[in-house]
Amino acid sequence: MAENLFPVFDMVDILVEQPPMKEQQYMPAPLFDIEKGEFVLNGANQAMYGSGYDAWVLWCTKTILTERFACLAYSHNMGIETDFVFSRKDKAATEAAFIKTITEALLSDPMGRTQYVSDFDFQWKDDSVYLTCIVAGLNGNSATIEVRLNN
Repeated sequence: MAENLFPVFDMVDILVEQPPMKEQQYMPAPLFDIEKGEFVLNGANQAMYGSGYDAWVLWCTKTILTERFACLAYSHNMGIETDFVFSRKDKAATEAAFIKTITEALLSDPMGRTQYVSDFDFQWKDDSVYLTCIVAGLNGNSATIEVRLNN
């Protein structure tokens, strides 16, 4: 009975080097047709997947087209304040407010893919504005986002 039921022995100290963190990459996602409001399906009725870059561009476009605080399923960072921006008195103030709210929304990307937003261009037609901006992402990638926002 001299032996211990649970033997004890000394552990050797092993230092494990952590591999360098991989640079964050764009994650692929299903393709979505914004105009139709549905996922893109192939002939077998299966969702088509695009590249991670396509998913990021889609996220940027959807974020600009989404009214902030309108859907409880989204976080408070998702979308822009279109109704508030269109309530401005003149076009210059409206454009400045759009630049601010769009930049804040795109920089709040939960995956950290967006680095900065620049080169805003506004074309006014009746009650709508056609907006173009350039969004810079990881690894020097950039995308031109073109949307139509209605008053």
